[in-house]
Amino acid sequence: MFIASFQELGNVEAYYWALSRKLEWNYFDHPPMVAWLIRLTTLNLFVHNELFVRLGAILSSAICTWLMYLIGNALYNARAGWFAALLYATSTYSGMGIGVYILPDSPQMVFWLASIFTLIKIVRLNSQNSHSRGQWLLFGLLVGFCIMCKVHGVFLWIGAVLYFLIYDHAGLKNRYVLIAMGVTLIIISPIIIWNFQHHFISYRFHSNRINISASDVDGVRFIKQFSKIIFLTGPIHFVLICISIFYVVKGKLLRAEREIRLLLLCCFPLILVVCFIGIFIETLPHWPGPALSTLLVLPAIKLASNLKNKKIGVPTVLKFGIAYFLVIVAVDYFSVAVFPGTLSIEKEGMKIGSDDATLDMYGWKQAGKKFDSLYWADITVKLMPAGVPVVVTDWITAAHIDYYIGTPLGPETWGLGDAYSLHQYFWMNKYKKTLVKGENAYGIIPSNLYTYKNFNKVTDNFRGYNFAIVFPEYRGGIICKVYYVIRLYNYKGAEKWEHISN
Repeated sequence: MFIASFQELGNVEAYYWALSRKLEWNYFDHPPMVAWLIRLTTLNLFVHNELFVRLGAILSSAICTWLMYLIGNALYNARAGWFAALLYATSTYSGMGIGVYILPDSPQMVFWLASIFTLIKIVRLNSQNSHSRGQWLLFGLLVGFCIMCKVHGVFLWIGAVLYFLIYDHAGLKNRYVLIAMGVTLIIISPIIIWNFQHHFISYRFHSNRINISASDVDGVRFIKQFSKIIFLTGPIHFVLICISIFYVVKGKLLRAEREIRLLLLCCFPLILVVCFIGIFIETLPHWPGPALSTLLVLPAIKLASNLKNKKIGVPTVLKFGIAYFLVIVAVDYFSVAVFPGTLSIEKEGMKIGSDDATLDMYGWKQAGKKFDSLYWADITVKLMPAGVPVVVTDWITAAHIDYYIGTPLGPETWGLGDAYSLHQYFWMNKYKKTLVKGENAYGIIPSNLYTYKNFNKVTDNFRGYNFAIVFPEYRGGIICKVYYVIRLYNYKGAEKWEHISN
């Protein structure tokens, strides 16, 4: 909560907040649950504060920690549940990545783990037991909500079907399995309908991201990506997972054999798919996060089974894992808040701070104050009329401008470009006052996100421009990035956007 309160929003966090301003049944990038959650925790956007934007992630993390305890307790005993909760809360992905910062994964993990817990109950029931009917319906409901957070939720159904095909054919004869699938389809139908109405642009965008047909095998890139997955899980946590899987394969982790098979079948397909894609193209390290976080139950069981002395609290290896996590939390916070200057190799010039991820969450509040002074000064001396928009050409910059500049001051963002560069901002224009031919606007570009393409995209749509102000942002007494604020004069008129169906 401390970090969530005092760290500025990252690019994607600000973007998901922007999505929450206009609730939809689906969005360009992801299903709608994260936007709905932000709308709820900010009290219908009444509270404009980073902590409340991220509160959904913190609450989701608390619920998930409890669910991990329940799963560990169900599979072995209360001590295993306690260790599972500790492992989950101190994994870099689940304890920090989605436990502090608001991402679609944050609410997704609640429904993912609740679905796993429900499947465990189903496996323990006789396939003809009347109680299994209600559990199947609950599973269909939970998976539907999981997919409404992120499409990774489909792997839960894949795992369930694989388990019953391999180990319990009778389980699939229960007609409530098909009814549960129907429940899932009904819940996710808004995603399908939205994409049908928008030419399935979300699936075309994501399929382009994972298109392996035009890529070559790159072992070095794969190793780098896999290393990032290990880092995000936590090296000690990851090694503990691998050791516990070894014991499962060797038949030395004998408790809850059926349930452990179920866990592996729900988790391994996602991990294997991400690894396979990673051989050909660059993937993101958080993609297999739900699966790896769930598998933390296995080392929890192994550690609990090793401890015969009930008075022993936490195993030494787990203490090291917790210590590592706390170090990462401290490094993360201080690298953003106080690191002198920038981590980028670009220390000067137009692109100072380029590729420095720590700058995504630094400097926008100060930029808002500087723009505020310029904005009212320009209106006072009639250099610019009141209410002119800020022109944006990409969703990353647009979201920060909306949160730290547009909302406090009033200027709206106006997107120039196609859906692949603007993402949901491509459709947001229709809810705003139209930028018409001859009107003026501002452009704001931070140096760490500066490209000549974006600069030209902004300026080429106007007949004139000048730099209103160029101001540096300091961190630790050293310049870390520069903001370019541009006055744009005489808009040429609606550009010829690429049609979304192309």
